[in-house]
Amino acid sequence: MTVYHQYFFPIFGAGLLLALTLSLAAGWRRGCIVPLICLPLGVLSFWSGLFLGAEIGYRQWQNIPNPPDEAFADTAPLGALLVGWLPGLIFCGAIFGLTRLIYTLVSPRDVTPMNPSSTSANINRAETGNPYQAPGRPEDES
Repeated sequence: MTVYHQYFFPIFGAGLLLALTLSLAAGWRRGCIVPLICLPLGVLSFWSGLFLGAEIGYRQWQNIPNPPDEAFADTAPLGALLVGWLPGLIFCGAIFGLTRLIYTLVSPRDVTPMNPSSTSANINRAETGNPYQAPGRPEDES
């Protein structure tokens, strides 16, 4: 493991963890306000973790005594700066979609209780003649 990796992984890991947390929060919450805030922040944290990890990792790798030639081929920070949002968007979108799918499958359904006056046991009732009032229960009639 090079000096680059010793600096890149913790910095990128922190951005990745924050992006994961924000994407999970966006997927688990109903509505559109929280997801519209959390998803861009998640992509931004992924993107900044990727860029800062690559930039700081290359700088520290170049500062060691007798650095290898690979330490100066630092186009990775520029690439992360220009297109780092794309893997962040894919990662956060996938986590958001999976979380929303799991929430939809796990969440309880809105089931309204059945009206006791509409059960098949209460069908044979005496007609009251009032079209605006539901017929009463047979035990209610006197």
